[in-house]
Amino acid sequence: MTFLPAAEIDPNSVRPGWVALLIVLALGAATVLLWRSMGKQLKKIDFDGDGADAPAPSDAPASTDSSAAPGGDAEPTGTTPTQSDAKEHTTH
Repeated sequence: MTFLPAAEIDPNSVRPGWVALLIVLALGAATVLLWRSMGKQLKKIDFDGDGADAPAPSDAPASTDSSAAPGGDAEPTGTTPTQSDAKEHTTH
């Protein structure tokens, strides 16, 4: 593979091109539009402090300490399969 000899470049005559200017302007315009969109989205959020002390809901199952019934009078809703039941179902 042959390489062309490096041409001498005069640093005084080298200038940024129009393509670089257009890229910078496009990035600036995109930044402004994204900033405005973010501002509109943030204005839609309701920042009232009513539920600030309550824990956030989660998809995880409730722990055994917390129950819906007051005083811990909750009855189990179903039976849990034992290890022997699981073996009977898998041997079919």
